[in-house]
Amino acid sequence: MAKLREPGRSRLPELLEQNHLTARELSIKLDVTESHISQIINGKKFFSYPLAAKASQLLRCTMEDLHYWD
Repeated sequence: MAKLREPGRSRLPELLEQNHLTARELSIKLDVTESHISQIINGKKFFSYPLAAKASQLLRCTMEDLHYWD
């Protein structure tokens, strides 16, 4: 059986910059706290599937692009 890979470091800082957004603006658009986004950036939390889907639409990328994959 194939082993699932864990997401690596968050790509949010670069994706936010590319899309001219701040973490605060993204948090408002995703209806989460800025602290939640900060925890994702710092690797303390991961996106839930629904949030990853919405974030990827807002950031014009795939859900897989939200993190580096080792």
